Amino acid sequence: MVDQPSQNLNTHSLYSFEQEDDEAYWSNDDNEDITPADDEIRLNWDDEGVDVGHSEGCEEVDYKDSEEEDRILSNCESDDREHGLLSDSEDEQSFHCSKSNPNEMIEISVGQEFDNVKHFRRVLENYVIKNGFDLNRIKNEKRRFRAKCSNEGCPWFIYAALVESGTKFRIQKLNNVHECNGVLESKEASYKWIASQFEGTLKNNPKMPVKGMKDELVSNLGIKASMKKMYRAKKRAMDKLNGNYANSYQRLRDYAQILKQSNPNTLVKMKFVPSFDQDRRPALKFQRFMLSFVALKNGFINGCRWFIGLDGCHLKGHFRGVLLSAVALDANNGIFPIAVCICESECADSWKWFLAILSEWLNIENQSRVTFMTYRQKGILLGLEAYWHGATVRHCARHIFANLRSNHPDIIYRNLFWTAARATSEKEWEDNMNKIKTAKKDTQAAYDYLIKIDKKQWARHAFPDDVKVDHVTNNLNESWNSWLNEYKDKPVLTLMEFIRKKVMKRLYKRHSNARKWIGKLPPTVRRKLNVSRQEGRYVRVLMASEYEFEVIDENNKTFIVNMQNKTCDCGVYQICGIPCKHIIPCIALRHEDAADYVDKKLTVEAYLATYANIIHPLPYQSTWAVVEGLKVLSPYVKTRVCRPKIVRKREPGEEQGKRKTKQKCSSCAIFGHNKRSYKRPIDSTQHPSGTTTQDMRGSSQASNQSCYTNL
Repeated sequence: MVDQPSQNLNTHSLYSFEQEDDEAYWSNDDNEDITPADDEIRLNWDDEGVDVGHSEGCEEVDYKDSEEEDRILSNCESDDREHGLLSDSEDEQSFHCSKSNPNEMIEISVGQEFDNVKHFRRVLENYVIKNGFDLNRIKNEKRRFRAKCSNEGCPWFIYAALVESGTKFRIQKLNNVHECNGVLESKEASYKWIASQFEGTLKNNPKMPVKGMKDELVSNLGIKASMKKMYRAKKRAMDKLNGNYANSYQRLRDYAQILKQSNPNTLVKMKFVPSFDQDRRPALKFQRFMLSFVALKNGFINGCRWFIGLDGCHLKGHFRGVLLSAVALDANNGIFPIAVCICESECADSWKWFLAILSEWLNIENQSRVTFMTYRQKGILLGLEAYWHGATVRHCARHIFANLRSNHPDIIYRNLFWTAARATSEKEWEDNMNKIKTAKKDTQAAYDYLIKIDKKQWARHAFPDDVKVDHVTNNLNESWNSWLNEYKDKPVLTLMEFIRKKVMKRLYKRHSNARKWIGKLPPTVRRKLNVSRQEGRYVRVLMASEYEFEVIDENNKTFIVNMQNKTCDCGVYQICGIPCKHIIPCIALRHEDAADYVDKKLTVEAYLATYANIIHPLPYQSTWAVVEGLKVLSPYVKTRVCRPKIVRKREPGEEQGKRKTKQKCSSCAIFGHNKRSYKRPIDSTQHPSGTTTQDMRGSSQASNQSCYTNL
């Protein structure tokens, strides 16, 4: 029988955050619509009686904006092509002799004084390592220290002791003469000491390979170390730079508390499950952490089109997990995050939990006006059905095509499918679907697969015309996940701080840049309008009335334009909200400005409303108040026998890795695999070279007999 925690845990109090401008804010809400599960614990933390914490769990990063990041997040076009430092104990503190010159030697002499015995040991450790010999410690006490060179017969020795006043530790005897050859692999160079030497290097280059560290240690200091020791050294250095993975979960409550204080009304929700620590004391095991800011909430409602992309990406840290994200688009087609959530896995329960809180947080009365872009995960669909009543759901066309291609790999389907998916009129869509149906004799199955999927979920012409987003793929979430890729292997607190700081800076940067724009339209919208203006020069316009026009394009196709209803038979204007090439000439005939016909959610005014709020900064981690409560444990990790996979699985037909040359098997001389994965048929006696198995055996026996004869 398993014991249960005996402490009185409050399983119904909910501590939620609400925040201004992408900052997390907490609100105490006793009337929650979501009933916590029996195993779910929601904590309500008080602001009084808290102490100052000194342990930290995330790294301090220089968050510099790059042109590549601006390119990724500032313009998410609907291209649709396939395409904190942890404080050490005093015993573990490192002594840096010279950060600028690692080859600089340390000098010691008789009469040299140190603050205490620990200070003396650190200096002596660096001296011994950099001079290439080991110590044989005879006396190693707090009041005295005596040692000699470990090589037998070498006269080097040292004696140091506490002075009479007891305030200093002094070298009293020293024979600084060596008559030995020293050692190549110093035992004094522990993994802790090696980690201290690479802290600065790994901070600038965290992906430095262990072998490179080992080579640098030899070239700079002449010290050799085993690969096992180097791996331990790198792990220790990275833990110190990034924060320990397990400790970062313990500080999440402190992080939530400081978000509440610095950014009122921030949404932060956490979920724990009852557990026990190693001493069988009641504890809490982390399960989920959701964060959103009032600035993001207000920015989405006031300035963004009501189009939300949902996706999850796998984290690569020690405890793995999944990061769920809800992302929108601003008026300039830039990515605008709404909420993120770290959870145990991308399952139906986690998606329902995330979408239920998101629905309550955004508090949209008419949810039928919202459109979601998904990858057709069952968990997302169940969550949207339960908590987003009437919302429109789109499915990423790239994933639909991946499923189609797995059963129908012919290239003819690729061109026809994407032409049908991007068609802006129903007639064009039907023509391409009929081509798929009659392309080959066996294409009826491909047609039946596509026709079973509701066309409103993947065909552009069937999209609702009130959202003004023509995306048929979920590229916005792919760009967001790519932006976070560098920090997916960091501790959870480091990851959340990275997101907060980057979004905080980007809100201000985009708002300040937009104030310098000239005109009514953002740059991306203005470029699209200019393209339509250029293409509109080659069409003919027949004016039927003040509002109705008949437009004939360069292919002699006729389209009816109604300026009063803002419609065109091509369907482009209704879907994306930007005048097409058929409407631009009509606007010119009316002597009006084309910018006035662009949807209001695609103007500079809407863009400024999106980024009008700010996220307030947080103080240094050592000043965060410690929230009292049960100890928070890291989530359970199922350890597999094989090496953990870092690179994601590629889809069928997607390019695998960066290998530019094909593998060739040395056994069968066939490309596509190597000798290790070669599988010889059981009933085959013919070798790929043309020689039979019996001939090969006879040749081998003759060769062996010849060898014995020569011997």
